[in-house]
Amino acid sequence: MVRISVEEAERDFKAVLAQVAHGEEVVLMEQDRVVARLVPPRSREQELATMEVFRNSLRVSGEPLSVTVVKARQEERG
Repeated sequence: MVRISVEEAERDFKAVLAQVAHGEEVVLMEQDRVVARLVPPRSREQELATMEVFRNSLRVSGEPLSVTVVKARQEERG
């Protein structure tokens, strides 16, 4: 991870983007405070893996929504 000032990034933004394009994370600092973080985009495989981990973490309880809808429709019809 590279830390540079906002002013430094302004002077040579193309070089900063080149670093990010090559997989480097660049943190922009202003008065010793982090103001931004530039990171390379994740690959499609990384995105899908993240979504799969999220889906697997969900715990569903109760009856399926389709069953609930059918019951509600039957109750409306009397």
